[in-house]
Amino acid sequence: MANQWALLIGINQYTALQPLMYAQADAVALRNFFVDELGIPIEQCILLTDLSAAVEPYAHYPLRKDIEAQLQDFCRQKVQPGDLLWVFFSGYGLATMGQDYWMPIDADPTQLAETAIAVSTVFDILKTAKTDQILLVLDINRSQGAIGHQNIGQQTLTLANDFGVATLMSCQPDQYAHETMAVRHGLFTKALLEGLRYHGCITVSQLAAYLSDRVPELSQHHWRPVQNPVTALPPERKFMMVVPAESIAQLPVTETAVTDFREGAGLPDLSVAAASAPPSTAPPSPPPSSQLPTPTPSTPPPVPPADLSAPQPEPTSSSAASSAASQPPVTPPVTPPSTGAIVHKPSDAEAEKGVSLKSLWKWGLIAAGIAFIVGALARYRPLGLLGGVEQAGAPRSTETSPAVPNAPPEGTTEGGETAEGEALFPNTVDPIAAGESALQRAEGAIAEGRYGEARAWLTQVPPELQTETYNDLLQQANSEVAEAAVRNQGILNDARQLIQPASASLFNDAIQQARQVPPEDPYYEQAQADIERWSRVILDLAEGRAASGDIPGAIAAAGLVPDDRPAVYQLAQQRIAIWQQTLENQQLIQQMQNSLQPGQASSFQDAIRALQQITPDQPGYSIAQERINQWSQDILAISRARAAQGRLDAAIAAATLVPEGTVAYEQAQQEIQRWQEQL
Repeated sequence: MANQWALLIGINQYTALQPLMYAQADAVALRNFFVDELGIPIEQCILLTDLSAAVEPYAHYPLRKDIEAQLQDFCRQKVQPGDLLWVFFSGYGLATMGQDYWMPIDADPTQLAETAIAVSTVFDILKTAKTDQILLVLDINRSQGAIGHQNIGQQTLTLANDFGVATLMSCQPDQYAHETMAVRHGLFTKALLEGLRYHGCITVSQLAAYLSDRVPELSQHHWRPVQNPVTALPPERKFMMVVPAESIAQLPVTETAVTDFREGAGLPDLSVAAASAPPSTAPPSPPPSSQLPTPTPSTPPPVPPADLSAPQPEPTSSSAASSAASQPPVTPPVTPPSTGAIVHKPSDAEAEKGVSLKSLWKWGLIAAGIAFIVGALARYRPLGLLGGVEQAGAPRSTETSPAVPNAPPEGTTEGGETAEGEALFPNTVDPIAAGESALQRAEGAIAEGRYGEARAWLTQVPPELQTETYNDLLQQANSEVAEAAVRNQGILNDARQLIQPASASLFNDAIQQARQVPPEDPYYEQAQADIERWSRVILDLAEGRAASGDIPGAIAAAGLVPDDRPAVYQLAQQRIAIWQQTLENQQLIQQMQNSLQPGQASSFQDAIRALQQITPDQPGYSIAQERINQWSQDILAISRARAAQGRLDAAIAAATLVPEGTVAYEQAQQEIQRWQEQL
């Protein structure tokens, strides 16, 4: 029987890098899941973490030599053909000169080749394993203070594809892996445990798909920058099991898991086979002996089974599948042998055949159940599932749909005819009358504060009716919609502040208190490590506030990072500079929105010129471009309103203010040419 082995590495307290919070907890939680929930022997799950060597069995200190020694022992001694090997690493990783490195607890970032573990070495060791069922899971955290060590993971992905090793990484090479106090794990490992424990991820492809969806959700939910896992999955490893086969029954296997396993094993689609197979007249195979009733001496003599060789009525094709699914097979009762009777002992071949029949019986039940469901769906589909045919005598639904502008009245077709074929409206609808109606509806919507609906009605007003009144209504609707967006954003930010997970000022107070430990005190080193970690947490909280839209709060939190922590402090200052620019651009956009004067094209031109100062590399650039394009269309609307009043010179003057490069520029030039021809 194949075994599962796991080498689980998690490192928090590095000697030369800022500490992590939950890398050790990640490795321990995964080990506990394997041992406690999957039933894997604890001696097959080797743990290498900061503290586990002192308190845990089969645990070691995560030094470089110990990590390499344990990996070699697994691949060259313990793992046998067909076994499954998990290698999990949660900790720092660095990259230099195109080479990826794992950072053991004693690694020195300035001497990677001598103190770190090269990823190429890891794959060379994995290549010596007697099994090809290997899963490499890396929750690697790239140090934000390690300058020049970017894009960790590029070489790892390349080597994984070259060596054919299924590999799951916590984030893209240009992203950061995050951990949070809310879940007390790295986000990637949190999703990994969810997929294994609750979502029936039994193959590596299922697990990779779940991680790709879940990790970004967690990063958004906990207000962290986006984190997208990346997978290197050779085609031949797509359906590799990630948990022992005998432990699958303890997991909630999903429908997707069954489908993937069937396809990977080359099994036929049983639902199709059951639906298309003719009804069989052969007696069903008996169920396993464990399911048969055990006769007792008080059991009355069984009734002999019916003569199956006699002619039987053949079931119809419409009821074959349902009867097969709903009726249990008739099995001959079992009578105990009398004393002295000769009992037939099945041969090895017969026993093997019996096992095969048991397996076929299980698959037959699955096929019959699927066929029954498919038949039921096919039978009842026209009667209401798709809403296609109304049953005779059934009451009509009294539910109504919300009104939609331009929707045809009830009882009419899109062409404007009644059910009897009579025209409801004349063949040619007067656009002026329709435009006047739309204008009136827009006025009513604005009066009641429904500005989005008003803008929808105003888009149906023809150019002939785009007068000053139309222009005033359009500007009022656009302005109110923009202001409502700002108000709603503020409301959302206020709501998010109510559920802030922690206060940066509390960590700042803790730092000030930890500074009171003098250098000669035995706890001085621990105090300095805590200060380093808490400084990182403050920056993490600041980034979370920025992600939720609370830019002032993010700046205030980042300002609490102490300046005697150069790496974290430098990052905090960089973030503050970006957030201050974001705040300035947001204020500029809002000021320009408030400066617009309805009907005055020059005010829109001035606002556009102001927002053109926001360059593509600055935050808020996309929002500025949206406003510029919207305001250019507003200038064109003003010019058309003047032309409709016969003021062609004023219309041309307004249209010339539409900036080049905006969405309305080409239309404005065409209108200018047309109006000039009319002068």
